[in-house]
Amino acid sequence: MKEQKPVTVLINGKATSCKEGKSEQEATTKEIAAAVYTEERAAWEIIEGEESGKVLDFKTVLKPVPRPSALKKLGNKRRMFLLRRKRNTTPFSKPWMTAAIAAIITGCTFGAIILMLFTGESASTEAQIVSARQTKLNSSVSSPATIASVPLDFHAVQNGLFSTEKKAEEVSSKLKEQGYAAAVYKQGANYSVLIGLGNKKEQAKSLADAYQLLGVDVWQKQLDASYSNLKITQKMDEPFIVNGKILLQNVITLSQVPELSKKAKASIKQDYEGWKQYGDKQDEKWPSKQRKAAKAYEMQISTALGKLTGTHSKEVDWPLQQAVLDSFISYTKLLDTLK
Repeated sequence: MKEQKPVTVLINGKATSCKEGKSEQEATTKEIAAAVYTEERAAWEIIEGEESGKVLDFKTVLKPVPRPSALKKLGNKRRMFLLRRKRNTTPFSKPWMTAAIAAIITGCTFGAIILMLFTGESASTEAQIVSARQTKLNSSVSSPATIASVPLDFHAVQNGLFSTEKKAEEVSSKLKEQGYAAAVYKQGANYSVLIGLGNKKEQAKSLADAYQLLGVDVWQKQLDASYSNLKITQKMDEPFIVNGKILLQNVITLSQVPELSKKAKASIKQDYEGWKQYGDKQDEKWPSKQRKAAKAYEMQISTALGKLTGTHSKEVDWPLQQAVLDSFISYTKLLDTLK
């Protein structure tokens, strides 16, 4: 009996001990064939037989060979996969694209119809409303209007109050001949001889003190020369009237400043030019009396500004104060045409 030799077999990295059998055929076999099957892979490997004690290793095959019994099934699966892939090669098939384009066209058309139905009438109505509002606005601007009030509150220096205009004019003329400022202003049923005007009480007091030092009789008083319910040919005339008052007030205040800065001179001159240009555009629509009164006031305020923007060294510039009084009288005559 031949002695059995131990053989160690390494299968997939795991050593397993075996013994040679009695068969002569097995002993004389020069090659050993081994087959390994698993669920995922199957492979054949031929390894030459060696002496006893040699480890026989079934090497792992890099590219697994499918089990013969499953080869047909795997082929069928692969063919099905390729068929599906070929079927889906084009992302947008012709029927699908046709349906999509038809849906888009239908949706746009339907949406346009709905938009026209629901917004066409409202847009037209809104346009009519805007047009009506604009027409109404233009009509209100160009139609006759009323200025509720033009407040004129001053502090005046007065030389005398007379019951007749003739007597007031005589006194005013004498003061002017002496080089002072004077103007006749009708106040109710009487006539006042004004020799100074201020927006504030302190301004009027400064002029009154200067007159008293010269021996001229003076009385300080608050002068209310306000107007109300003035009729204008159109609403656009109101800025001309209101800004005319502002120009007068500024001239009164600045008339007591010994010397103005270049910036102040340029500012008030610019205000005057803007006011004048506005009046030049509107005066064609005014009645003749209003147009003449507006031109007279424009001339007087221009004279005052010319004297105001010049330099003067005297404590009181009487020609400038005269121009201020004349501007005040001229502005009240303009407002009288609007009563």
